[in-house]
Amino acid sequence: MKPFKKLPHQHQMIQHACALLLGSTLFSQIALAQSNLENIVVSGSRFEENIDRVPANIQVITKEQIQQSTSTNLAEVLQQIGNVQMVNQSGSLLGVGQQGSSPDLGGYGVNASSNTLVLLNGVRLNPMDSQSAPLNIVPISSIERIEIVNGGASVQFGNNATGGVINIITKEGSNLPSQASVSYGSYGSLITDISLLKKENNTSLSLFANSSKTNGWRENSDALSNSFNGRLTQGLGGLDKIFIEANAYHMQASSPYTINGFEVGKGNPYLSNLTKKGDGFIQDGSAVRAGITKELGNDFLFEIDGAYGSNSSLSPQQGLSFLYDKRQMNITPRIKANWGKWGTTIVGYDYNNSDGGQFAPANQFGPSSSSHVNLKNQSIYMMERLPIYETLDLVGGIRRQQQDIRLTTINKVDNLSSSIPDGTYLNTFWANAYDLGINYRYLPGQRLYTKYDQSYRFANTDEYFGFNPVTQQNFSTGAILRPQINKTIEIGGDFTYGQSKINIGIFQTDSHDEIRLFNDPTTQSQNNINDADIRRTGININGTTKASPSLNLGAGLRYQRAVYTSGLNSGYLVSLVPQYLFSLNARYQATSQITAGGVLNYVASQYYDGDLQNAYNQMPSYAFGDVYAEYKIKAWEARFSIKNVSNTNYAVYGSNQTYFEGGFAYNYLPAPPRTFWVSLRYNFDL
Repeated sequence: MKPFKKLPHQHQMIQHACALLLGSTLFSQIALAQSNLENIVVSGSRFEENIDRVPANIQVITKEQIQQSTSTNLAEVLQQIGNVQMVNQSGSLLGVGQQGSSPDLGGYGVNASSNTLVLLNGVRLNPMDSQSAPLNIVPISSIERIEIVNGGASVQFGNNATGGVINIITKEGSNLPSQASVSYGSYGSLITDISLLKKENNTSLSLFANSSKTNGWRENSDALSNSFNGRLTQGLGGLDKIFIEANAYHMQASSPYTINGFEVGKGNPYLSNLTKKGDGFIQDGSAVRAGITKELGNDFLFEIDGAYGSNSSLSPQQGLSFLYDKRQMNITPRIKANWGKWGTTIVGYDYNNSDGGQFAPANQFGPSSSSHVNLKNQSIYMMERLPIYETLDLVGGIRRQQQDIRLTTINKVDNLSSSIPDGTYLNTFWANAYDLGINYRYLPGQRLYTKYDQSYRFANTDEYFGFNPVTQQNFSTGAILRPQINKTIEIGGDFTYGQSKINIGIFQTDSHDEIRLFNDPTTQSQNNINDADIRRTGININGTTKASPSLNLGAGLRYQRAVYTSGLNSGYLVSLVPQYLFSLNARYQATSQITAGGVLNYVASQYYDGDLQNAYNQMPSYAFGDVYAEYKIKAWEARFSIKNVSNTNYAVYGSNQTYFEGGFAYNYLPAPPRTFWVSLRYNFDL
């Protein structure tokens, strides 16, 4: 076993971070004369407001940054520009896979998909189970901006926002041009995008479609994804408006599986497990959402929206097909009151009803079985911003959520557990969230904040009913799990120095009753449990600068450390959590027609999934970079890109769960090698 020094190093990092924050504050005062503040509105409180009013570490990725990047899908945008760790268990060129790519805000490792809330225009993309949010349903050409709220946000958004929130805002019909593009890459990869934007008077229409496919760079790694998004908004004068939006998608991918018996970087990464050839998944889904914004006099703004979505999954595994159906309905009314010098108050009610069922056919391990879970969530919340002085705000909020659970099982048995008795099981849980912060805008373009909050997450449907045929996770008990509670203290700030901007956030999170999958080496079974306490400490720094009229630079640095502070694994690091992430991107405008750019990402070493006591070697650190050159002529843009230009051999996932991986101590899922892409885009007006 490999113990490590726990508290001294942790305290030193906090001291260094505080010194860095203080130094940035002093420098910003000196540089005030060159400050050039740009107000950006965000949805940190469920209503649009200036970013300098929100006491949180918020990154904003703009449509310009996305268009000027080498990213071909949303997962790449988050990693390359947002410096977000992506827990990728597919290894696909397109990020489409059986378990997809999950953004990890805060260092949750394999549980990232349940602790980072992903929203599309404020509506949840996270499914009701432990699968990843379907990032591929959002064409990157449709994105206006991405708001990354680092840190707990359950007061604003409720369940799953323990690590942070990623809110994807799509474009609305405006003066922006419509676009059509096609990209062709290595291994028979083809991506086509079209975005149609139109605005007439107070009516705006936005339509987006994407089709992506690849033959795959490994055996049994082909994948495809098709998606459609549309939104119609009608302005009614002032802030009043109504809207309706809809999306639909189809995804399918084969499963190449891990390289068994080798540490990362060894073995042949192009080979797959041929005994499982033909395994994979197929998923179809659709959703519709409508809403109204209405001014109630000069000081009150009312919003209400409702959404309904469903999807079905078919998972062929070793000659059998597992079926899984899910449905969700949301209704979210809220009102904002402006009290003038007494600040603002937001009160809202969220209702969510999630319904999921799975069917497993009879096999060599037992008869056919089925499980059905219904989750009804209701919560009420209030947020308050109280001005103390003209530049100093006291901000706080509270939420209480109730979850009613109804679980039904029939012949529930699998190869790793005893039967769960047939029947219907009922339970109810409550959880509370609250936060209190101080936001100090001491100079234009400069601010400091500090915040304390409590966030929570409830168990997912598959964590209740035992077996998920899509992710192939076996849960032996079907136990009812207590809500997870996270408590976070955070300090940070945003600073502007002429053409440069930087934001810094420093946090410490203590997690209690964290819901995690436990791989028991003694019984060789998997169970979801309320785990021992975990402490996460981190620093997040992001900055952009216009180094010269022709050169734009951006950089991000994350330090994160997740360590058990009680229980059998006290003092050991949580697996699949690299302690350092670094990204650097650059764009150089050589002439009005020729542009070149690139991105570099570094990910530090991390322990393999399942290494609870850090007894195995770590997955090695890695760095990879992309470059591109672009040529514009009138309405046309042509680009040539090279991804993973150094052909780095690295892994996106690794495991040492010997009893689930053929008895091998080391297993890993390799990332794609060097690939080449040629793209052509046409801009036009409707």
